[in-house]
Amino acid sequence: MTYLSLYRRWRSQSFAEVVGQNHIVQTLKNSLDTGRITHAYLFAGPRGTGKTTLARLYAKGLNCVNGPSSDFCQECTECVQITQGSSLDVIEIDGASNRGIDEIRELREQVRYAPVNSRYKVYIIDEVHMLTPDAFNALLKTLEEPPERVVFIFATTDPQKIPATILSRCQRYDFKRFSVEEITNHLQYVLTKEGVTPEAGALEIIAEHADGGMRDALGIADQCLAYSDRLTADVVSEVLGVAPRSKITAFLQALDQKDAPRLIEHINGLYIDGKDLTLFVHDLLRFLRNGIVYPQTLQDIGITWDSQFILRVMEAFAECEREMRYINDTSVPLELAVLKLIQSVPETSTLEIERLETKINEMEVKVAQLLKDAASIHDKKHDVPAQSEVLAAINPSSDEQEKLKTIRDNWYNFLQTLHDERLVQPEAFLREGYPVGFENNTLIIAFPSKRGFHKASIEQEKHRQPVEHALSKMFGCEILIRCIISDEFQYESEESPAADQETADSKDEPMQTKNESGLESGSEPEYDEAVNAALRIFGGKIIDIKKDEKGGS
Repeated sequence: MTYLSLYRRWRSQSFAEVVGQNHIVQTLKNSLDTGRITHAYLFAGPRGTGKTTLARLYAKGLNCVNGPSSDFCQECTECVQITQGSSLDVIEIDGASNRGIDEIRELREQVRYAPVNSRYKVYIIDEVHMLTPDAFNALLKTLEEPPERVVFIFATTDPQKIPATILSRCQRYDFKRFSVEEITNHLQYVLTKEGVTPEAGALEIIAEHADGGMRDALGIADQCLAYSDRLTADVVSEVLGVAPRSKITAFLQALDQKDAPRLIEHINGLYIDGKDLTLFVHDLLRFLRNGIVYPQTLQDIGITWDSQFILRVMEAFAECEREMRYINDTSVPLELAVLKLIQSVPETSTLEIERLETKINEMEVKVAQLLKDAASIHDKKHDVPAQSEVLAAINPSSDEQEKLKTIRDNWYNFLQTLHDERLVQPEAFLREGYPVGFENNTLIIAFPSKRGFHKASIEQEKHRQPVEHALSKMFGCEILIRCIISDEFQYESEESPAADQETADSKDEPMQTKNESGLESGSEPEYDEAVNAALRIFGGKIIDIKKDEKGGS
């Protein structure tokens, strides 16, 4: 008879023989015993964790003559044929090699036919994530509403590549990696049945390098038995191409003693022997991790590192492992890492630490003072806008003349507030008018007849609303504005006495002086109102006024 590898010969043939995955085993058993059979299942997880094995066991439970039952007989025709892989009603498909739409169309045609000899027709599609998008689309309708007595079981190592439309139609079961202890115990059981007595430590090395896969572990054990009849730690290390445990402990002891020549000799010896230094560093990290979880691991080899130094060593080796991916001579990063670790790091004196702490405290005080000064400057800069917070509140019980007087007394402060709040245009328009009345919470502002442009501008909603809001905010009550044209009012300026005197002088002495626009202040401008308004809003002066042939400007 042809030799069968260990993982094929020791494949679990009943739910009781399954190692690990207890949550999945229990759910599938309950499903069979209660008759809650779903038409589609998805088994997702790393390689070698029992996905295909459990799919076959579930097919046995469905088609056994005593089924559906989790306690199938293993002796009926269907159970035997499923075990041998010859059942006509349990079809196993490799999704990687049958990934096209034509294969899925053929499957859809076959699904229509009833089972040949069994209760259910079971399709087990391995590596289902390899199917093309068109193939998945072709499978959708059949998967959602398959014919009666048809069950799909999908197995995948990469469920992220499966479309959500497929996932939503399946019951998903996530398989976990096997622990080192579970792999070691199962290997011990299998090898004992095979008549092999493994040496202490050999099975642990196999379990650590199996990456959580039971099939990988049995495959490594099979390879080691083909190399030697005796399963020892040295044989496993030789087969795997990794350094023996004795090399790891000797290397760490040399690192503890800061023996640079011996460390370099260890690295060169491993390199010449053809050992994978990347795996050696990986094994070092695993050994140190165990040293943190189980401190006795390092103490047994005479090393008494504290956790801080162990962390430093692990960080150095982890960085070394990353650098090894991008270099051909992997011995160089490892040599550099150990040389950096054995260099003596001068300890900072207590006096130096205290001096640094004092300096840091002084800097913190200075930074706090600077922040305080900056905040003070910011507040001073925004003093005027802050004045709009009801600094000249109007007494509701006052009559309208008193309210008007309050507004007049603070009128120029209000205009400055508009300027500081960047309401430049409304401020410029209002400077040409003056409060002349207050009726029913409405402030009446009069403009000269030659300032009709300013009156019309401030009456626009985009200018009027901000002004009313600022007035209400400053005087503490809701105030609306109404603009009129009137030349019969006099400004009551609250500016400096010099300004008042200048105004008085201008009334007593109607002298004609040149203003900034180049015109005589006592004469009316010869240009239209729009130009005059532009000068007042944006500044500037008139250089020259040219008249056209008809006498206009």
